Amino acid sequence: MQVCSAATLLAAVFAVTAIPATAAPPPIEAFARMPQIRGVTISPDGSRVAYITSSGDLSVAVTLDLTAAEAKSTPLLRSESGEYDIRWCNWANDQRLLCGLWGMAEESGRVYPFTRLVAVNADGSKLKQLIQNAETGRAQFHDHILDWTPDEPDTVLIQLDDDVNGFPTVFELNINTGMRKTHTRERAPIRSFTTDAKGNVRLGSGYSTTSTDVSYYARLENEREWRLLSKIKAFSQTDALRPIAAAPGKNIAYATGDFEGRAALWEMDLTDQRAPQLVFSHPLVDADNPLLTPDGRLLGIWYELDRPFVHYTDEKVRSLIQAINKAEPSKFSHITDSSRDESKFIVRSYSDVDASTYFVLDTTKGRLMRLGTQYPDLDPASQGRMRSIAYKAADGTEIPGYLTVPPGLRAENLPLIVMPHGGPIARDTWDFDFLRAFLVSRGYAVLQMNFRGSSGYGDNWYHAAHQDWGGLTYSDITDGARWAVSQGIADPKRMCVVGWSFGGYAALVGAVRNNDLYRCSVSIAGVADLNQLLSETRFFSNWRFAREQIGVDKEKLRADSPLRQVDKIAMPVLLVHGDKDYQVEVDHTRRMDAALKRANKPHRAVYLKDATHQLDRQSDRVTLLTEIEKFLLENLGPGTVANGS
Repeated sequence: MQVCSAATLLAAVFAVTAIPATAAPPPIEAFARMPQIRGVTISPDGSRVAYITSSGDLSVAVTLDLTAAEAKSTPLLRSESGEYDIRWCNWANDQRLLCGLWGMAEESGRVYPFTRLVAVNADGSKLKQLIQNAETGRAQFHDHILDWTPDEPDTVLIQLDDDVNGFPTVFELNINTGMRKTHTRERAPIRSFTTDAKGNVRLGSGYSTTSTDVSYYARLENEREWRLLSKIKAFSQTDALRPIAAAPGKNIAYATGDFEGRAALWEMDLTDQRAPQLVFSHPLVDADNPLLTPDGRLLGIWYELDRPFVHYTDEKVRSLIQAINKAEPSKFSHITDSSRDESKFIVRSYSDVDASTYFVLDTTKGRLMRLGTQYPDLDPASQGRMRSIAYKAADGTEIPGYLTVPPGLRAENLPLIVMPHGGPIARDTWDFDFLRAFLVSRGYAVLQMNFRGSSGYGDNWYHAAHQDWGGLTYSDITDGARWAVSQGIADPKRMCVVGWSFGGYAALVGAVRNNDLYRCSVSIAGVADLNQLLSETRFFSNWRFAREQIGVDKEKLRADSPLRQVDKIAMPVLLVHGDKDYQVEVDHTRRMDAALKRANKPHRAVYLKDATHQLDRQSDRVTLLTEIEKFLLENLGPGTVANGS
């Protein structure tokens, strides 16, 4: 651990050591490990920090006493392999932490996630599971904290679906005894509540089982009755506002809604006495989530161009971040937590080659304490940097994306991995990705693109490819691969398409349709059959949502499903899937594997026991990267690195 004054920030905190481009690449384990530090939070009085670290496949919750003469960490809670993982911890008061545990269960042949909630003191004493299923029927999720009620340090507000009917009740939960009492009763069709950070439930949203309309409700200050604010059809283009946060002590809510074709942040009057007021919008991209203090005050709004940005509305925080950013403009830094008096802040700093480095900023002493970095065995200076690119699709639309080239090389005639993102309602961002970093370390360039259907670029961008996974969305991906060839970036004889989840689906479509373009395909937890995906409605309480997102044209779904077109595949395929994947069931890969075998197509299928969709154990990722490295060597040959080594 290192403590340095603000004066030494430039030299000490963000310094990296360059290593020669010819050095041997890091071992697989350096990329496959789970983050060494994540979920950092500071106690309200600023005396302690808590975070989650990893030990092989296990996660460990740890506290650190900032007042001690010599900083010392105290392990509090360790996960159990195959049982549960520690997903988050946060301070309920100055001494006691709540931690959310995440695990997988199986029933009637199908897997599903569950969460549990435990409390523990900062010294590791008085560990207690707060909610027992015997008390709550068969509630699936126990860790949905709505409000930390800072004025009542022994209780929190929690949302819990006791009746397993999809409509939760809000309880006041004692963090020491586990006793709870009803605070706000269930109210169909509300499936999610929001408080004002002062212990008052003010907003709700949800849907019935008979339509895809999502209804938004509010309660005025000091009132109990719910008022319907709006009803919006899912996946539709609309000017209606979606309230997401309630301002404490006011009949005001922050809401997202359209402004000139982009999602913007608005302030809406819940009494309808004045028109909504625009808080922030960007002409090119959607405004993302607002940053709020624990007491509900607005700090800023996220948005993503080719890099992440925050528009700060709080002058103090803006000046702090500006000072940190001046120290290292090649990274993005933001505040993730603060003490009650806002004298100490948790700062996360990251880039495309640094997953996250965490600091404690003490403004009273003018010091920045480095807590740690997520991938300590990977030197940022030895990694390839993401470069923002854009190319024209077949219809002339400009598609944004990123190109990453092995360090020390020009973007010329390189073996290329085309790597479409998952979702598809998601987007690639300027951030660290262990799979991309690994591929680049082995000498392969990586092309990523935010095809139409991606999020973040406005409703028109998303809706241009709505219900068209194998159409416009896929053609945008293919156009990116052809662009890389036309620009001389890619060696046309050494290209492979690699993807995860929806990206795995796109990789399989590539194997079906583009034998002229790719030499191989890698599908990680990929969708193989769109009609099968439609039938897997456990993600929704209403199966109509799945139909609205994916589409209902059976012939189109069949034509766009790789499983139904196996006879057209003429390239080697690698399939990797965890058997505890509830987001894309492993049957997609099992059926694809069987179909490829029947058709005598070259392929390899790897099934990871007890692995989830994210492959979030080190051992799972070691297997994944080992298999991919071997597969690429067999089908593309070795990657290219600087100086011919």
